[in-house]
Amino acid sequence: MSKKVKQPEVPTNRNVPKPGDGEAICVVKKMLGGDHIVVSCLDGKERMARIPGKIRKKVWMREGDVVLVGIWDFQPNKCDITYKYNNDDIKRLVEEKVVSREVLDQLRG
Repeated sequence: MSKKVKQPEVPTNRNVPKPGDGEAICVVKKMLGGDHIVVSCLDGKERMARIPGKIRKKVWMREGDVVLVGIWDFQPNKCDITYKYNNDDIKRLVEEKVVSREVLDQLRG
């Protein structure tokens, strides 16, 4: 019999990406198919988002997920998804006061 090997724990102090210039935190509103979704951003706008190929098969999106998007310069009503936040990342963003819990709940609801 072989011994059960413990998996290394994920470090809790990893960096959570924060929105920079030309980026926004958004909540997935509707899945459209064809790797396109509608997101509701913290600036109050709804945008058409595209899931790029490097994220497409690795990360699954659902309605209500919180994502970081890069807004297109030439079409500000469209964007690309750059990162999907998990629950621990969202807690860290709230603790660091990047975004408030009430705003996220309002966008999800």
